[in-house]
Amino acid sequence: MNFQRLQYFLAVVDAGTVTAAAETLHVAQPALSRQIKTLERELRLELFEAQGNRLALTSAGRALVPVARRLMVETRGFEEAATALRTGRVEELVAATTSTTLRRILAPFIATTGPDDPKIIPRDVSHFDMSDSLRRGSDFAISPAARDGALRHVPLGRVAVRAFVSADHQWARAGVTELPITGFAGSTAILASHHSVSRYVLDDVLGRADMTFPEVTECDDGQTVVALAAAGRGVGFVTEGSLYGAHPIVVLHDPRSDGKLEPLALPLHVAWIPGHYAEEVIQRMAHRIRGFLRAEGITLDE
Repeated sequence: MNFQRLQYFLAVVDAGTVTAAAETLHVAQPALSRQIKTLERELRLELFEAQGNRLALTSAGRALVPVARRLMVETRGFEEAATALRTGRVEELVAATTSTTLRRILAPFIATTGPDDPKIIPRDVSHFDMSDSLRRGSDFAISPAARDGALRHVPLGRVAVRAFVSADHQWARAGVTELPITGFAGSTAILASHHSVSRYVLDDVLGRADMTFPEVTECDDGQTVVALAAAGRGVGFVTEGSLYGAHPIVVLHDPRSDGKLEPLALPLHVAWIPGHYAEEVIQRMAHRIRGFLRAEGITLDE
């Protein structure tokens, strides 16, 4: 069985049509169709059936998808491990991360790496799919999601969830730099949806304060949340940096119910699968990212 045919099989699964998969793979559609038919003959199984203009997986095809993905990940890992052993260096690492973490944390760090460092290629992944992404080929993940006990971790620090208001808002004019969560009661809020860990963290704090916002606008793009706040559409709560002239306010809460207020923040960590062929390199890179974030003031002091 040819591993390239497995790659073609998965490309058709993901694209839904041979035409779309051929465009993604930069191969001719007839050639791709022949490769899929050859794979079916090799396996002596029918993998797809036509449904209108699209291809649907048969029950056998559906059963083989996770196996094929695992084989492709293991093949890639084997090839890269062999290259690392032969050359003595890791050429490339794939990092699973959200678009916000990429903009705010990973991309600025990548700009500081040199020619002797592995090339870091980001993969945009939901907070809640980080562990699955590692098992599907990402080399490490940067995430605020709950830690998976089956993975190795390096803590990176905490990233503040801040409130943003327009430059002419009364809090901005008064120079307010921090407020307890209860200070935002009655505000129109601009929040991330529940696709974001920061929303769950904020909802937990609001619940413990027995507080709700009278009006909520949801937006999954952090920069747009800040832009809406800068335009005076409400108070935006997000982990983004300062943008568009919006005024930032540190959100304080009482995590231990002892009256001691602390900044609301998400704990970040780098995670990877134990035994990864580049484990030592990933661990060193994680510590470098942690040092970079502290030096740039992106993470809060522990």
